[in-house]
Amino acid sequence: KKCAFIKRGCLTLLKNEVEFCYECDEFPCEKLENLDAGYQERYFVKLIDNLRRIEEVGVEKWIQEQETLYTCPECSGEICVHDSECFDCGNKINPNII
Repeated sequence: KKCAFIKRGCLTLLKNEVEFCYECDEFPCEKLENLDAGYQERYFVKLIDNLRRIEEVGVEKWIQEQETLYTCPECSGEICVHDSECFDCGNKINPNII
């Protein structure tokens, strides 16, 4: 929705013709596929699947799911998607690896 990296190269988003990439006829576009591949490789996060899930359940439900997913089981702190570490206790965990 607000990804500056994708938005700056996408006229559809820049013109506010869609709110989310999944609303676009080009979904998933090459730029999004490339970003998705990088996130899968580095962080085990599937951006395209996340967008499909948002379409399926809505933003509020998806946010609730993400809050649950990224809550540290040790201290209930928040886990960083980029370094797989809890901001509060330092627990190293990647909730995207099952």
